[in-house]
Amino acid sequence: MKLVHILCFIVITFCWIWMLPLLILGAICSIPLAILTLTISIIISLTLQWWFHGQIIPNNILRRWFSYCPWHEWFPCNTISISETSVVAVHPHGVLCCGALAGIHFVPESQTVFCVAPILFFVPVLGWCVRALGCIPARYDIMLLALQKGHSLIVVPGGVPELVMTEVGDDYKTFERSGFIRLAQEAQVPIQSVFVKGECQTYHMWKAPFHNKRVYLSWKLNIPLVFPCFRGWYGSWLPKRIPLVLKTQRIESTTKQEYYSYLKRLQQET
Repeated sequence: MKLVHILCFIVITFCWIWMLPLLILGAICSIPLAILTLTISIIISLTLQWWFHGQIIPNNILRRWFSYCPWHEWFPCNTISISETSVVAVHPHGVLCCGALAGIHFVPESQTVFCVAPILFFVPVLGWCVRALGCIPARYDIMLLALQKGHSLIVVPGGVPELVMTEVGDDYKTFERSGFIRLAQEAQVPIQSVFVKGECQTYHMWKAPFHNKRVYLSWKLNIPLVFPCFRGWYGSWLPKRIPLVLKTQRIESTTKQEYYSYLKRLQQET
């Protein structure tokens, strides 16, 4: 046998005899470290939530850094500047709310705050990042506080149920809600209704059965009952480069029926 063959034989034998036991031993020894790390992360996350509870951070350096990147050019899409304190209601939800993020929130000089699921703030590291990026928990009291402080509030009224409805790929289907209308009335601010044409085409979702029942259950449980497989640009997790068109209309205090009538007309004009 040549020397190279002997060396290969030694390496293969070592891996066969010793590698598996070493891997098992390493896994066993790493369990206490993993438990300790998880415990510390949870404590830090809960402490930060208590410390920053109710705080609104619209202009953190992390958000400014994000805003320097021209996200809207990826699709591309037009941008909307919000000049007065208002509730910015964006339709539809889609998978990532690409139009709301790239066309309104992450644009230079924007001072909007974005309402997201409260559970995100309890995820270690991520919870701090989303707050630094100008997000707040989608809780009525904190949302009202943000409006009273003069911040424009981005909400996606369709929420979790509309994420399930994205499977169909129809931008014109909406899950009607009225909480954001009551919020605008209590804060005495107008609503900026925004329709994003192309939002539901940024990802391809697997169409699961029992669609209407899953939409209803997702609304009740506030959990998206969808098959967790989203294919974007060339099958990746990046959104597809679908041109998005954002169109907005200012709406004063109104009822739920009147608001969605305005929205349907806005959709037809886009």
